[in-house]
Amino acid sequence: MKTSKFNAFDYFESDDEILDYLSDCFNDDDPQLFVTALSHLIEKKGVAEVAKLTGLNRESLYKTIKGQTQPTWATVHKIIHALKIQSNFAYA
Repeated sequence: MKTSKFNAFDYFESDDEILDYLSDCFNDDDPQLFVTALSHLIEKKGVAEVAKLTGLNRESLYKTIKGQTQPTWATVHKIIHALKIQSNFAYA
């Protein structure tokens, strides 16, 4: 039996659900959770498309989503803006 990799973004029905999920991941105590969530979103949107939108190298994006490297804040920032993620990350 062949299975596919789980991607939470396959199950969201609206942009609001996506933003809520990303916000929850961002606010988690484990910063890796947000990076993992972004990686799943990149996979959902397509690495080639995100690379084109961000101007980043496809190879470096692949390394990021495979967990082979930790992205810099500059990379995360480019991804967030390229995917037009309007954050509602709360400051408490």
